[in-house]
Amino acid sequence: MPIKQDLIVTLLQGHTDRKEEAHVLELLREASAPTLDKVLREVDAAQLFRSLDDHLLGPANHAALRDLLVERIGELSIAAQANVAYGLQAGITGRADEEAISAIFHARKGIELTQLKNQMNSRTDAHDLEGLVFGDIDDEGIRAQILDHIAEQAAGVHTGESKVLCDIDDTVICALHDDRYPKGTIYPGILALLEALDRGPDDEPFSTGDLTFVTARPGDALGLIENHTRSSLRQAGIATHSVLTGTLSALVTHDLMAGQKIANIDHYRQLFPEYRKLFIGDSGQGDVRVGELLLERFGDVVDIVVIHDVVGTPEDERATHAAAGIHFVDTYIGAARLMHERGLIAEAGLERVISESYAALDAIAWRSPEQRATIQALLDRDAAPATA
Repeated sequence: MPIKQDLIVTLLQGHTDRKEEAHVLELLREASAPTLDKVLREVDAAQLFRSLDDHLLGPANHAALRDLLVERIGELSIAAQANVAYGLQAGITGRADEEAISAIFHARKGIELTQLKNQMNSRTDAHDLEGLVFGDIDDEGIRAQILDHIAEQAAGVHTGESKVLCDIDDTVICALHDDRYPKGTIYPGILALLEALDRGPDDEPFSTGDLTFVTARPGDALGLIENHTRSSLRQAGIATHSVLTGTLSALVTHDLMAGQKIANIDHYRQLFPEYRKLFIGDSGQGDVRVGELLLERFGDVVDIVVIHDVVGTPEDERATHAAAGIHFVDTYIGAARLMHERGLIAEAGLERVISESYAALDAIAWRSPEQRATIQALLDRDAAPATA
């Protein structure tokens, strides 16, 4: 008989007893492929797995649900498959759950696997792709199987786009070392630049959500710090992104911060080998060293390293770094010009960065007219068309 989605939702509300759990499983088993897919696209999969936790039978119902969904994984859309993986990821992930997650990855090939990974990575909490593969998957053999499948399938995929890896403090938000702006300021033009990079060189993206923030801020087992970072970024106007956090020990020195960020970026490189990469950081907390290590280890897939200068780096030092592929900028108009020249953003994207940068001047609570004038002079310089 046809499944009744509203009945499943009702059964999942509050605690389910043994009889109700069995009823949910029966309804799912009897569902047609389109109906099962609709349910698994719309239900909270973590709640679904939590609800089937029969206290008398132990994990039997959880296992029965997992096995049912793996058996029918080929009938599910990419969105439903990603939701099932989230359901398995959100709770305690045992070996059988890890094998089921691996089966979800192996159910897709080529461009469809790319789409599945992007779907998994689009979550707005800590349960994103990097957390799944490098956190929740504990078995190194299963992780290797997933990464090998990703590498094999990515070989024939050409997205034409880059994954954007971006620092937060003093790169997106004035927070630590930059005295040119009031603390807490969202830098003029940065949101438009990140959007332009996400939309790509044709302003018609193959995929969106290609932005990942790489921070030395520590994460924790429940993802509370990471979720707080996400909340702050959404308030800043950046809704679609993922976050790679650091550790408390990595906050001790700039070199440790750089090492933590490189380790996170290496994870991302393995998860998305079909995309090129670019990094945006600042000159205050070891990001120059991150750029050096990126170019040294992964230079074949790095399009550009841009450093937002917040400490007044001398011109000769800037020139030395530029010769090595690390480009210092004072404004995000300057960064956008560089990226447009490299074919990373469209002309329309560059124009949006210029427009947003000037519009932001009026929204900032400047400490003095002189402070605003200093920044406007930098914007005017970088916005001026290049002369022959």
